[in-house]
Order: sequence, then C-alpha cells, then structure tokens
Amino acid sequence: MKKNKNFVFIFMILFLSFAVYSQNLKNHIFISNNYFYQKCRIELKEKNFYKAIFDLETMKKNNFNNDKIKMNLIYAYYKVSDFKIAEKNIEEFIKLYPKHPNIDYIFYIKSLIDISLDKKIFHNFFPIQTYKSNPIYATKAFFQLKNFIYNYPNSVYVINAKKDLFYLKKRLSEYDLKILKYYFFHKKYIAVINRGEEILQKYPETLAAIDTLKYMKKSFLALKIFDTAEKISKIILLNTV
Repeated sequence: MKKNKNFVFIFMILFLSFAVYSQNLKNHIFISNNYFYQKCRIELKEKNFYKAIFDLETMKKNNFNNDKIKMNLIYAYYKVSDFKIAEKNIEEFIKLYPKHPNIDYIFYIKSLIDISLDKKIFHNFFPIQTYKSNPIYATKAFFQLKNFIYNYPNSVYVINAKKDLFYLKKRLSEYDLKILKYYFFHKKYIAVINRGEEILQKYPETLAAIDTLKYMKKSFLALKIFDTAEKISKIILLNTV
C-alpha cells in the first residue's frame, strides 16, 4: 500500500514537472517567435526584403504562421517582384481570413501586382510606349480597383486606388485609341464610330476622348452623315476652350 502511495506521489511530481516544462517551452517559443517577428518588421522597414522573406518563411515552417506573418510575406514578395508567390499567399490569406479587418489591404496589393505586371510586359520585352502593349493585366487591375473602391469606400487605400485608377484609364484609353486609329486608316469608319463610343463611355475624362471625337467626326464626314459630324464639332469646341 505504501509503495502504491509512493508511486502515485512520484507520478504527480513528474506530471507537474512536465506541465511546468511544457509551459516554459511554450513561453520560450512565443518569446523567440515574437523576437523574430519584430526583427522581420525592422528588416522590412529597412527594405531588406530578401532577409525578411527568409525569416518569415522560417517562422512559417516552425508553425508560427498567423495573419501577420502572411500579410508581411505578401508585402515582401510584392516588393521583390515575386508576384507569383505573392499571389499564392494572397489567395491563401483570403481563404483563411475572409473577414479580416485588413482584407482591404490584401485586395489593394492584389491590384498593384497586376499594375506591376502590366508595366513589366512592355518594359522588359519591347522598347515601345505603354499603350502599344497588350493591356490584359491593366484591364484586370482596372476592374479590381473599381470593385475595391465600391466595396471599401472608407479604406485608407482609397485615395491611392483612385490615383491608380486614373492612371489605368489613361493607359487603357490610349490603347483603345490606337486600335481606333488602325480602323480609321483602313477606312473602317463604322468600326471607328463603335470603338469611339466605347472609349467615350468608359474614359470620358481622358485626353484620348478628345482625339476619339476628332476621328469619329472624320468618320461621319466620310460616311456623309454631316449633321452628326457637326454636332461632334460643337462638342469638341466646348471641350477645347
């Protein structure tokens, strides 16, 4: 009986010792991870992005993988132009934290990635002006930003999003105007008018809109639709005074 009591006593001591050790280990891991996280924040602030990525990924592998780690990884990969991995982390973040208080930031970064991809296409491959390159990513970013502004009107990123949207309108309107000019010089006047109406509807506040009106006027004159050409002349005059 005495041996059983001694056994129980020893077991309780071992159990308590293990519990204390486990708690100390957890505290040590928490302190260690918190130290590394603060270190990563400093690295990001100092623009040492590759070092920050290494440390953040190490923390992620060590099961210290929370929303802050993912957000900082998204930003770091975006800054080093590793857009594929940045987008992968974005998709993971949206699935894991769809109601996150900073989800607006994630969607804004997503649109910035597409803007960067659009610029990368024409900078890397052709020594030509932006409007001549395919705007697949610019178009994607354009609609993303429109949705962003609609869904998150009170976001701190809205002001920047509106500036980005203005840039994209200019970019896309110049591209569409280039197509319109192609139609005009090939005497496809109906196509010029149709494309012109699209440009005026989508990008009325851009400089390309005035040039669009001029080509539409010439197309109506070529088709001998003089009354409409005269109306367009008056609109051009009102917008160039």
